[in-house]
Amino acid sequence: MVKRQCTITPEAAARPIVVKSHPDGGVVFAKALKQKVRERKLTVGVLISFDFWAGYIEIYKAEKLDYAVLDLEHSSCNPSQAEELFRTARLLDFPLLVRPEAAVHHMIKKYMDWGAAGVMLPWTETQQHVDTVRDALFSPPRGRRGPGGPTVFANRTLDRAGWDEVEEGFFSMIQIESPAGVKRVASFTDNDWIDAAMLGPYDLSLNLSRWGEMDHPEVVDAICKVREGSESSGKPCGMVVGTPGKAQFWIDKGFPLILIPDPAILARQRLRGFLDELGHVGPA
Repeated sequence: MVKRQCTITPEAAARPIVVKSHPDGGVVFAKALKQKVRERKLTVGVLISFDFWAGYIEIYKAEKLDYAVLDLEHSSCNPSQAEELFRTARLLDFPLLVRPEAAVHHMIKKYMDWGAAGVMLPWTETQQHVDTVRDALFSPPRGRRGPGGPTVFANRTLDRAGWDEVEEGFFSMIQIESPAGVKRVASFTDNDWIDAAMLGPYDLSLNLSRWGEMDHPEVVDAICKVREGSESSGKPCGMVVGTPGKAQFWIDKGFPLILIPDPAILARQRLRGFLDELGHVGPA
């Protein structure tokens, strides 16, 4: 019997595996977003919570929004809708982050496989939460992610240099929504791969037993502590807002990173204003 021998030349072994996707090869994911945030420029994104039409991504790009966050913590978005949104964003070079349900490795890893440009982690309270995100974002040796799925079409190559190019474009943001997170925000943002902190102001008020009293001194003090902790690590702090007036208020307070509501909420606000201008009262 003749045994087949598999011989690999040194040249072949060193040659990177090339993934042929679109003409330019590779994408920048959130590199422009990372740079803008580092420079403390006004950065505005939108939270996608109710309406998952992929055409909105084109609108966000055309209107020069800086990023969007797909909310999988609270929404009813299904996997096919999420993958289509991430793919559309990737092809348009628009940063679409994901807010996962929790700090669970296999969930975050799967969303990155679908093509998310980064993560906004809700209810960040422990270093274990932060470490879980790191492990799900990055391939070894930095993390524990074994990449797969549609995201591989974003790679120029599948060697270490190819994955470095992709991972350098991920945007990572912790969301602080509890007193436990407030206490540790400085240590969380001190991780070099964390780009920013984001307030979850309503949940923070609940966890302070102030239930939406956003102007209460305890809530305001906690918000200020989050900003101070994040800035002590050289990272900016963001705020979730519902109106242009609130956005400007927090921008003036030193929050250059803004997250505005889902288009469904914006449409309701505009509809109410439209009807008010008409003097329309409607049925009791």
